Amino acid sequence: MRAAALRARPRLARARDVATESASARDLRRTILAFVVIGAIVFNFLLCFVNTNVLRTSAGVVMLAEVALIGAAFLVSLRDSFDLLAIIAVFLAYMLFLGALQGSFDPKPARDILIPFVFYFAALRVADPRMGDRIVYVSIAIVLAVGLFEYAFLKQYTKLFDIIGYYVSRGTVQTGASELSEDRLFASGMRYEGRTLLPFLGEHRVSSVFLEPVSVGNFGAICFAWIVLRHWGRPLAMALRLMPVVAIFVLADARFGLAVSLLSLIVFPLARFVGRPLVAMAPFALVLALAAVGFLYPDTAWDNTTRGRLLLSGQMLSNMSPAEVFAFVRTDRFVSDSGYVYTLVKIGLVGFAATWLLYVLVPARSDAAWRFRVFVAAYICLLLTISNSIYSIKTAALVWFLMGALDAAPAAPLFRGADAAMGAGARRTRKRRAPLMRAAR
Repeated sequence: MRAAALRARPRLARARDVATESASARDLRRTILAFVVIGAIVFNFLLCFVNTNVLRTSAGVVMLAEVALIGAAFLVSLRDSFDLLAIIAVFLAYMLFLGALQGSFDPKPARDILIPFVFYFAALRVADPRMGDRIVYVSIAIVLAVGLFEYAFLKQYTKLFDIIGYYVSRGTVQTGASELSEDRLFASGMRYEGRTLLPFLGEHRVSSVFLEPVSVGNFGAICFAWIVLRHWGRPLAMALRLMPVVAIFVLADARFGLAVSLLSLIVFPLARFVGRPLVAMAPFALVLALAAVGFLYPDTAWDNTTRGRLLLSGQMLSNMSPAEVFAFVRTDRFVSDSGYVYTLVKIGLVGFAATWLLYVLVPARSDAAWRFRVFVAAYICLLLTISNSIYSIKTAALVWFLMGALDAAPAAPLFRGADAAMGAGARRTRKRRAPLMRAAR
């Protein structure tokens, strides 16, 4: 027995060293991923400060920042990721095929689809729901703190962060629009017709670190749904943790984001009755419904209300040619006001259908993971009706990270290998002692 124990010691030591090294590597990857997800939320805010106070940025600088964030998340997910590499290879080949048909390759649609895959798989490898909690609460604190500073000290804020000037530098807004802007906010940073949520707060819509209010609403919807999911059955704890998110909605006057977030209170209890076929058909049914509206009201004027934006999306869909639906031809006109039109002309019906089916068919690890997936499906389907902001890394990194964290396997015990070796040694010892005990009897 003593000799067997002595022989087992080196194996136990090696198992502990391997387990400790593996745990350390996992912790490092978790830390990197946490900084990347937070970085995706705040990097435009930091670049805006640099552009205002240090040196002018450009579209190339923004692109390099996004490449760095996506690349870091990709490195985190690289271990045991043959499935991720295969998906990326097939999709890039498809995008190159579309580029050949269109006569030029546009990297932005490829980047739009890389973000979900990379951040989902990165979280799937190293994250868990508790890590998701920490990132959500830290990001809420950052967004709310900056938002309160922006609202309370707007003149000082715009001196430090010239938002419209930053968008001119990166090529998103024309120089003429910057010259006409007196408040130096994004075009939707003021609601001159009057805000909906607490009108006495004035026309200013807080943009916080996102620099524009639309992403604030998207961020709030994601965080609201996550908190509801994680505290389902504990209404008091849920209400307390939702208060900062509601404050963010109010400061940004994010009507659509608030409406979508409240949908989570309906989706979560009903998700168990929602099958995969229904989720799979949802966006395509919405496309057909919007296109029908566009055909029925082709010349009706639209406005900036939700109803008007839906009408505009339907009119844009109804005017698409078959070649545009499949992204066989290049489209240079502005299509960002309809996420579905943007998706079809940039990725094509085949590419969109393939990626959506992957989203639907990937197994959910738990009931909570499926509930959140059904909510995100509703969030995507509804947001695509009025905007292509679903593809913005500012909020896309967070939502796909949270999806992966819910589908991730529980973390392995620190000394799983050592414990297995100890168990094997104990079994061998028991087997050797058994004959001696029978002989003694």
